[in-house]
Amino acid sequence: MNNSLNSSYGKMMESPISIFPELLSSLAQSFPSHSNLQFNETAEQQDSAWNIVEKMWNCTNMGHIIDLMRNSTEGPRCFMRAFMAPLSWMTIMQNGTDLNKEDLTKLLWVAKPFLETIPPSSFVLPVFSQSSQLVKMMKVFGEVFSVLSEEQRNAIIVWVKERVAQNEFKCVLKAPAFSILPSGSLKKPIIQNVTSVKAMMNVMSIPGAEGTQHSMINAVPKCPPRMLWLKANVLTMMGPFLSRLSLEEAKTIPKEELCEFFRTPDFSSSFQNVSGMQPALGRILFQRLKQECSSSDNFTHYMDRLGSLACFFDGAPSLNLNLSRKLLSQIDTCNNPDIDKVKRQLVQKILEKDDHSSSPEILLSLGSAVSVLPLSRLSHFTSEDLNNTLTSLSQASWSPAQAKTLAKKLLETAKNISGEKLLSLGTMVRGVASSLLKNVKAEGLLGNEALKTMSEKMSSLQRTALLEAFRRDVNASELVKRLPVSLLSSLSLSTLEKADLSSVDQLQGRGWTRAQSAFLLKKIWGNRINLGELRKLGQAVQGVTCEMIEKINRTDALEMAQIINESCAWLSRVQIRCTARKLFSSLEEQRPGYFSNINNSELQSIPAMLLIHLPVEKIQNLSDAVCPAFMEMMKQVNLSSLPNSSPARYALTKRAIGCLKGNVSDLSAAEVLTLGPLVCELDPVWISSLNPPALNSTLKALVSCQYIQQQHREHLFRLLTTTYGDPANWSEEDMRVLGPLLLLNDTVIEKLPAKSWIKSYLSDLMDSLPSQPLLPLPKEFRSWSDLSALHRKLFELKTRSTLLNRRKRELAVVPNTVVSTLIEPTLTYIEDLKQWNVYWTPTQLSKMTVQTFKDAVPTLGEITNYSTEQLAALRAKTLEAWQSVSMLNESQIANLGCICQSFSADELANLSIASLDTLETLTACNFTQTQRTAVWQAYERVAGISVAGLGRLEMVGLGQFICGLQPGQIDQLSSPSFREAVEAVGRVPCPLNLRERLKEKAVAAFGKPETWTEAQVSIMGNIIAGLSVVELGSLNSTVLPFIQPSAIPLIPSERLAALSVSQLKALGPDNAAVVTEAQRAGLRVDQRVALDEAMGLKTARTEVPTGSSTGISNPSSGGSIPLPLKGGAAVESMAGCVLLMQAIALLLF
Repeated sequence: MNNSLNSSYGKMMESPISIFPELLSSLAQSFPSHSNLQFNETAEQQDSAWNIVEKMWNCTNMGHIIDLMRNSTEGPRCFMRAFMAPLSWMTIMQNGTDLNKEDLTKLLWVAKPFLETIPPSSFVLPVFSQSSQLVKMMKVFGEVFSVLSEEQRNAIIVWVKERVAQNEFKCVLKAPAFSILPSGSLKKPIIQNVTSVKAMMNVMSIPGAEGTQHSMINAVPKCPPRMLWLKANVLTMMGPFLSRLSLEEAKTIPKEELCEFFRTPDFSSSFQNVSGMQPALGRILFQRLKQECSSSDNFTHYMDRLGSLACFFDGAPSLNLNLSRKLLSQIDTCNNPDIDKVKRQLVQKILEKDDHSSSPEILLSLGSAVSVLPLSRLSHFTSEDLNNTLTSLSQASWSPAQAKTLAKKLLETAKNISGEKLLSLGTMVRGVASSLLKNVKAEGLLGNEALKTMSEKMSSLQRTALLEAFRRDVNASELVKRLPVSLLSSLSLSTLEKADLSSVDQLQGRGWTRAQSAFLLKKIWGNRINLGELRKLGQAVQGVTCEMIEKINRTDALEMAQIINESCAWLSRVQIRCTARKLFSSLEEQRPGYFSNINNSELQSIPAMLLIHLPVEKIQNLSDAVCPAFMEMMKQVNLSSLPNSSPARYALTKRAIGCLKGNVSDLSAAEVLTLGPLVCELDPVWISSLNPPALNSTLKALVSCQYIQQQHREHLFRLLTTTYGDPANWSEEDMRVLGPLLLLNDTVIEKLPAKSWIKSYLSDLMDSLPSQPLLPLPKEFRSWSDLSALHRKLFELKTRSTLLNRRKRELAVVPNTVVSTLIEPTLTYIEDLKQWNVYWTPTQLSKMTVQTFKDAVPTLGEITNYSTEQLAALRAKTLEAWQSVSMLNESQIANLGCICQSFSADELANLSIASLDTLETLTACNFTQTQRTAVWQAYERVAGISVAGLGRLEMVGLGQFICGLQPGQIDQLSSPSFREAVEAVGRVPCPLNLRERLKEKAVAAFGKPETWTEAQVSIMGNIIAGLSVVELGSLNSTVLPFIQPSAIPLIPSERLAALSVSQLKALGPDNAAVVTEAQRAGLRVDQRVALDEAMGLKTARTEVPTGSSTGISNPSSGGSIPLPLKGGAAVESMAGCVLLMQAIALLLF
């Protein structure tokens, strides 16, 4: 490689040993001696690996090392490459402009493993001036595209645009951004946001060169707003990153450049198997290619080149048989919202036109799209037909009802199933009966990588059955060691206790639950944190208790807090608050008045996750000197651990606005946006005082807010309509920029016009919103999005479009006649609407044909929130289809699902239910207590099982129907089985008299409540709500945060009032937030204050002054405070990379 380079680069390239001799020395020590062979290595292999270190010592330059790697065998090469990858990337970062093509190619080859694992928080990009270098870099980035985060992908797009602007247009997108260090000196620019960092740094390194630096920056013109930078060669270079372009960029690609790119061989590979593309972007690119780069007649000839863009094909019904087959194969892996509808259209076309549509060959020809076939057609295929196409069927995506139909056909009357046969079922495993799974042998399954994928498709009952089978074949230690994460979480504490795990090293990289983590850490650590092992915990950090945190030495508190912050994705709100409290008190003990004279570096050392829990008075008293550090931390802060009405939200926002200085009307858009998520806290009155550019940017930034407090919404919406006009008249571009803010006003959503692009946008919006939790979050931690109006509007648009078309056809036949047509549910509608089928009126449901009802019943049966009137209509349709409830077989009962809520207690008691799998399906529905008893009686009668004979599997499978037992029957439950199944039993909200009996059972199994541990309290779930006044009062305060939030509202008010002030404070934010108004009314004043403190509302709301002059409203004035978009947790890099990068960074800088 070229060694005639500048200082640091030359030093690294010519003599890498001088850069990190200590690292190589420690490396050599880490290799085993020749006499201590690893179990899977030969002496020759160890000699080869041992000699690598010696050879690296003797290399004369980095190029020599890379050549050595390429000529080594796989094992040593893998080791060397992993070691050298971070150093190679650092070399590229620091010296990219000086590298020739050969050197860059070698370094990129070495660096690739590091790029695949580097966390987003550490991801920066080099500066290049040569186009050939850029092409090489993008080729490697394209190869690792699938493992990059969205943040990294977007950063690369910006970086490429900056390079193209510099090379092709001789301009800069924006001025370089420098951040201020505590000392006031300028820090090195963030690479991805700077155009010519190397040249600027060289100038800055010259004493007195500041003036030169400014003149150089000013000499480069700023790029025009609509720079047409996406030329054909750039499009080719971008590869899969084209799938992450903004909509505006996609619209402004010059037509001739887009079409030239479309004709190149590289087009197809750029969109091959690219997932996660925004549907709006896919539609824009598809339509432009169709309309601008070909004629409508011949565009279908290019279908096989479209790659993932085929997912947005919009003319499926018009295709002939051959093209339908071709498109179906193209969209096999698509996952955009409307793709199932397109697949159904294509399959319907094939079935109509293909003479062999009823033959077994159709199964093979449809590929994974076979999953759109209704049950009535699937049930016609024989087991031989299914076995002949097993490979294809095992990869399709099946509903539980379809999977059961297919598995039943394939397994027929089998009493046992081998591991090999089970794995061959693939995605159809969801339909295998738990009674079969409990007899499977562990051989061939445990340790098999396919077990992980298979068990992820299983239900909770199926996983329990499989674990029951495994426990018979292997001991607990072996079982825990070899289980995949999807099964590990289903292990009982009793099994973990037998596994005898004794070190933190055994916990690393495993997916433990909170209860399991608490059990294991208490067993391994006792009640004290081992600081040296804290970083190794991973998911097991969930088990760190407030008691452990409080016992840490005050001198170690900051280090402890920083380490815990690395696992913030797994921390509970109570852990965050306890860590913050310990850290702040420790810092104040070490230096009284610590926060009144804190400096920038000290503030930066405190994780932002904890800083937001600083007492309000301390936030208010932070000096202006720490504004740079404070504002930098607020940009990325995650406020979700603060209650919506927390005074800290007001205090943080007020302090941040104070750091901006100047008049509100003089603030630039960039200055306002430095508030980060605190923008969501701004009062609309303050926002309206901004100048127009800042106002527009701020309104657009509010789109990212997940919560906007109630008292701001009306005023904010008025400001929005004053600025942009009536949303009914918005353009598609405005709608895509501001659309989420429509959720502020249900009426406006309902009045949106019935345009096709609005339907597409609302569908995209629905798909982009975070999934709603199964149980609603308490008000203090709930997002502001009420999606019911959006759901109703989408239902209207999806059903209205076809109705309008039908009316047009009818009016054409009968001129001047007004036709009143009430649309009826069809199979196509029902499958497309899914959970939104709940919006059909009872009258519409009653007009459904019997065949449609039979085909659609598995989909309709999954809806849990039908009204009484809707259930009555569906009950009538059930009787119309099958004459009598008593005539239903078990498959039909399972498919009916929540429609069974419409049956009377007598009808339910006479159902033929012998399978736990059927009960598991029904347990998701909202049955009354009388109905629960009836279902239990039906199962008890048909299955011929006694209460005393219920094992762990049966207790898990019963779900809510265990509440159907009589109080006296609870005593008959087997204590060993109950101990194993208690976590599943604890999820069910039984009536108080049954909770009290289940509590007695828990006392018999685990001892008196005062002895219960954090882990045991966690798995008790709702059973805790059966404790008496004395028993609740006897609980140790350290276990109270581990009570499941679902149990708190079930505790009778007079019993909750028996908790002491210290116990109420220990409940933690999540539990305190779910205390009901009725429960709160029964508390004394000091108890209510304690409850507020537990929630994070310790500062009385009157202590924080009101007024909108600071830009925010006091939460005490009513409503809620905004909850901003959550920040992500840093992804842990591969072992050793962090240490290596730190060591190299120290040496280089």
